Amino acid sequence: MEDNKNKVLRCRDVTLYTVSAMLFMDQIALAASLGSSSLFWWAYVLILLFLPMAMMTSELGTTYPSNGGVYHWVRSAFGFRWGARVSWLYWINNALWMPSVYILFASMFSAFYFPGMGLWSEILLGCSLALVTSLCTSLSLRIGKWLPNIGAVLKLISVLVLLFGGLRYGIQEGFANPFTFEAALPSSPAAIAALGVMVYGIMGTELACCSAAEMIHPRRDIPRAILASGLLIATFNVLGTIGVLAAVPADQADVTTLFAESLFNMYGRDGLGGLVANLVGGFVLFTFFTNMVTWSMGTNRAAVEAAKAGEFPDVFGIVHPRHGTPVGSALLASAVSIVVMVTYGLVANTSEGLFWTLLSIFAMIFMIPYVLMSLAFIKLRLSSDRPRPFRLPLGNRLACVWAAIVGLHVLAGIVLFVVTPGEPMDWDYAGKIILGVLLALVVGEMVIGVGRRQHKRRQSEVPEAIGAG
Repeated sequence: MEDNKNKVLRCRDVTLYTVSAMLFMDQIALAASLGSSSLFWWAYVLILLFLPMAMMTSELGTTYPSNGGVYHWVRSAFGFRWGARVSWLYWINNALWMPSVYILFASMFSAFYFPGMGLWSEILLGCSLALVTSLCTSLSLRIGKWLPNIGAVLKLISVLVLLFGGLRYGIQEGFANPFTFEAALPSSPAAIAALGVMVYGIMGTELACCSAAEMIHPRRDIPRAILASGLLIATFNVLGTIGVLAAVPADQADVTTLFAESLFNMYGRDGLGGLVANLVGGFVLFTFFTNMVTWSMGTNRAAVEAAKAGEFPDVFGIVHPRHGTPVGSALLASAVSIVVMVTYGLVANTSEGLFWTLLSIFAMIFMIPYVLMSLAFIKLRLSSDRPRPFRLPLGNRLACVWAAIVGLHVLAGIVLFVVTPGEPMDWDYAGKIILGVLLALVVGEMVIGVGRRQHKRRQSEVPEAIGAG
């Protein structure tokens, strides 16, 4: 009989969970740093990529509604080894993303409340947050789900404040960036490089499916939640970008302090305006934290599923004895994050340099599973006759073509993190990024190998134990 005691996620929870995971406040800052052309790229990726990605996720999530999400889909299509690789990439990207988010958190914290914090003080704050994240991931989902829920609501409030403040600033002081059709169009080959950042920003529709076994009605609620959250995410990403562009010139934007600059430009530093700016700054900082908790909940659950299948070492499969929540994988992710923050702190001169280096490495790793997810969708749509409560429309051939277009764009996005069209290759920068990605892939193969050996050893011990009995 199915155990329903851990089924605690309703449609509202899944919707807010997805908003918390995918409405990146740091992505709004990244988009705004690209200038007015970010509005063109938002329209491009939301229509051509985000829409089919959401429908692909709805189809796969309702057809295969079990914990693990993209791990189970790729494994069903291509076998255990590729499933294990996806699960590793899914997990390690989160462990590498955490340092970049918390370095951004610490830089913003300094800009709002403690000007002049040194890089190592920021790294210490980031390390502390990484440990707290692992603790929150280990909470019962009945309690832990409220962090993403609250974070999602605060994100929506923060974006509306940015939009209102930006438009008011533009009307009174003049808009910091032009809002014209000509300005929005990419004007050079180098502008195409922005596509990598924008593609990265619309990934994540599948994250809630990692907790599908804990949903009360997964087949009904996954499509509804993805549709509702998709509309919110698309709308508020654009609105937030407009608000920031209205107040801060793109050529003067430091991504790590952009929100502080925007809010102080909009509302001032003193009096009631300063209070509003600092309050919303606190909201944004809290959403960075809940973003990491949300993704950690999903990626660490996928790692647990891989460990159960014998594809990861046993330590990844350690769960809380009462709540069944991931403990081993969460602590390992925090440990990796801390090591990365300290290591890069030794070689980075500024927090912005550290942020961009980490962002490029984890973003490339982050997007690889979505190439495989697109291929898995095509394979499963053509080879499996399993009942599909939800189907991406257009028929098999056109649906597969659309999935292939998504996969090709994601692949292009990966390349564009190290290649700028029309400009010579910066091998000093690209070499560090490529080396980091290759190191993550090699370590992943080693981790999977250890998991398989442990699994085979357990299997060989079972017959011996039966024989001895």
